[in-house]
Amino acid sequence: LFKACGYKVPKYAHTPQVLKIDEETGDKRKLSKRKDPEAAVSYFVEEGFPKESVLEYLLTLINSNFEDWRRANPKEDISKFPFNLKKMSSSGCLFDLVKLNDVSKNVISVMTAAQVYENIAEWAKDNDPEFYAIFTADPVYSTAAVNIDRENPKPRKDIAKWSEVKDYYSYLFDEYYEADFQLPENIQKDDAVAILDAYKAVYDPADDKDLWFQRVKDLCEPLGFTPNVKEYKQNPDAFKGHVGDVSTVIRLAVTGRKNTPDLCSIMKLLGKEKVADRIDRAIKALG
Repeated sequence: LFKACGYKVPKYAHTPQVLKIDEETGDKRKLSKRKDPEAAVSYFVEEGFPKESVLEYLLTLINSNFEDWRRANPKEDISKFPFNLKKMSSSGCLFDLVKLNDVSKNVISVMTAAQVYENIAEWAKDNDPEFYAIFTADPVYSTAAVNIDRENPKPRKDIAKWSEVKDYYSYLFDEYYEADFQLPENIQKDDAVAILDAYKAVYDPADDKDLWFQRVKDLCEPLGFTPNVKEYKQNPDAFKGHVGDVSTVIRLAVTGRKNTPDLCSIMKLLGKEKVADRIDRAIKALG
């Protein structure tokens, strides 16, 4: 028909099957539109995967050299990738949600704060109206929130999809913040109270990261801790803990979590009044 109409005959290629590991049998099988939600584009939209992440991941499936190309061209648009049918596996490719999450974390980590804010707002508007209302109530605040540990040479890679954002940043919004004063096993309640009392006396929201950390280190020795983690590891019986334990107590009081992005930045965003209030609540709960 092409020849009869005078058109150039295109080249055709049959792409291999996309496979997955069956949860019941442990065997590989074809991805099924009836059994597998990830076979539908709507699944990725509802979960909040950026389209850039999905496209990036699909390229890792269809061409074996894509990841090497990406490492050599970390900021290049994927349209510049020299796709080659000969680099496509003839035996089929395995769809792996864990790998997709890893790819997406990398993609999101290099987005600007403005891009992240817009993407979150767009996703939440259709999929989580309550969070949308809270997140967009103060765009400047929310943009600053998603910019913590972002737009730097080594951005954090914690978020894989927009549906994770509410839980990830919950401590920054009063509507979702939940206090948690469960201390590390090596920290006694009276020591935690002493740390918080001492820190409250020197806390200054104007401190930059270096001065903030120096103040935490200065608290250590008078309270029986060491500002040197290496020193603690060499002789743990000589101290109650190290500077990391002291900062963890402060982090728990302010955020309710043992692990967060940069605590100094978080405290600046929350503001002096809210930080002081949360520290006071922790002291009361632990005292």
